[in-house]
Amino acid sequence: MHQLYFPDESAAPEAYRRYRAAAVAMHPHWEHRFWTEATARDFLRERYPDFLPVYDGYPYRIQRCDAIRYFLLHTFGGFYVDMDIEFIRPLDDLIAERELVFCDRACIGNAIVGSAPEHPLWSSVFAAMRERKNRPAFGLRGMLDWSQVYYVSRSTGSEMLQDCVVDGGYRDLPSVLITPGHVLEADGHYQVDAQKRPLPGLEDMYAIHHKGMRGVPLRLRLFSQVCCTVARSAQSVRGKVASALGKRP
Repeated sequence: MHQLYFPDESAAPEAYRRYRAAAVAMHPHWEHRFWTEATARDFLRERYPDFLPVYDGYPYRIQRCDAIRYFLLHTFGGFYVDMDIEFIRPLDDLIAERELVFCDRACIGNAIVGSAPEHPLWSSVFAAMRERKNRPAFGLRGMLDWSQVYYVSRSTGSEMLQDCVVDGGYRDLPSVLITPGHVLEADGHYQVDAQKRPLPGLEDMYAIHHKGMRGVPLRLRLFSQVCCTVARSAQSVRGKVASALGKRP
């Protein structure tokens, strides 16, 4: 299991360090590797020196956090797990006979990813990151913050990863597992109870993603929070309506 925090673990929020400690305790037979900004770059310089100019040229730290996880999975295999993911049960019985494991929350995400070492998907990911390294052109300067989020997702994040998975035909392979969002990235606000137990219908859950959005501009974090609140309210209303309809004779 690979985890990372830049510049190092001491800079991570206390909750993230707690989630990591719990992940280690819950997977006692796994090898756990933690990567700092320095050790990640040293690894890349040693194993993939041709990519180093692209890596160093990224304007945002989050892009380097994104990119390095794909190289780690290519070299070592295993699972990459974001620091803001809290496990409620171990992954052991999820990975049998799988070469790739993803979670799909509206798109295939990169917060928790499992892979066999040297899987061919990662070669296409490396090529895509090279092709998309330059910031897209936008005509409206007032959309700068939005272009940052789009650029990161398109160059190193979930949009890039999903494109590679879909274009490579991996989505439909029996060796590839793509779980629903709640399985590996449940929302702690409305998919678990106060004791962090899965709500009815979500019992196949493994982990909660607290989605810290660190590295994203404050205004976008606030906007995202508003959107989540609206979505949760709408889901609650739909649930109440469905419940009421279900009680009708």
